[in-house]
Amino acid sequence: MLLPIATSTGTTSRLLLHSPSPTNTRYFSNPIRNTCRICFSSCPKKLKLVIASAANKHSSESLIHKPEFKEKGDNGGGGGGGGFDLGWLPAFPHVFIASMSNFLFGYHIGVMNGPIVSIANELGFAGNSLYEGLVVSIFIVGAFIGSLCSGSLVDKLGYRRTLQISTIPLILGAVLSAQAHSLEEILLGRVLVGLGIGVDTVLVPIYISEVAPTKYRGSLGALCQIGTCLGIIASLFLGIPSESDPHW
Repeated sequence: MLLPIATSTGTTSRLLLHSPSPTNTRYFSNPIRNTCRICFSSCPKKLKLVIASAANKHSSESLIHKPEFKEKGDNGGGGGGGGFDLGWLPAFPHVFIASMSNFLFGYHIGVMNGPIVSIANELGFAGNSLYEGLVVSIFIVGAFIGSLCSGSLVDKLGYRRTLQISTIPLILGAVLSAQAHSLEEILLGRVLVGLGIGVDTVLVPIYISEVAPTKYRGSLGALCQIGTCLGIIASLFLGIPSESDPHW
């Protein structure tokens, strides 16, 4: 991005710019003005202050920074490449935390499959396939409602605030489901979990696409689906011992 500052010296006007690839340049050798007018400090070691030639004799010249590029293989020790590309690292913590919502989505998809028999025996609807299926799948109803509301929430509150608020029904629903003593309580807990999940599944992919650098957007965006798959796997592994545990 060019950051122009118009200056004037005598009868010649100049334009101070940051430019990665100036054309038709010659080095500026005046030691008095070897500073950047934008940051008011000396130029970085690998940048030299140059004057870009004007397009014609009636145009003003431009004072710019020109990076010095090394030829391939000129690394002091021979060889080609220059280390690992870590351009994705600054955005990774934000993407990782956001993708945990997808992990919860996958977890709640499979968490009821293992202990549903024990839950049905304790809450008094054993053998009723309708209620058993309702307990497992009703959180999708909450997710549908949450996904419908997510757009208006984001428009009013923004992405980060909406992510923070969506954790409230997730926490309340998990606590209510864990201590449920009736069918109605566990159904309500599952619906609350679904509300938070529905908001997050719409919000997180958009959030990641905005905070991730363009070059790494595809790789970082894949964490959404990876999180969902890992959540399903984790819930199924945790459900194995709960099949024979009366206390689920």
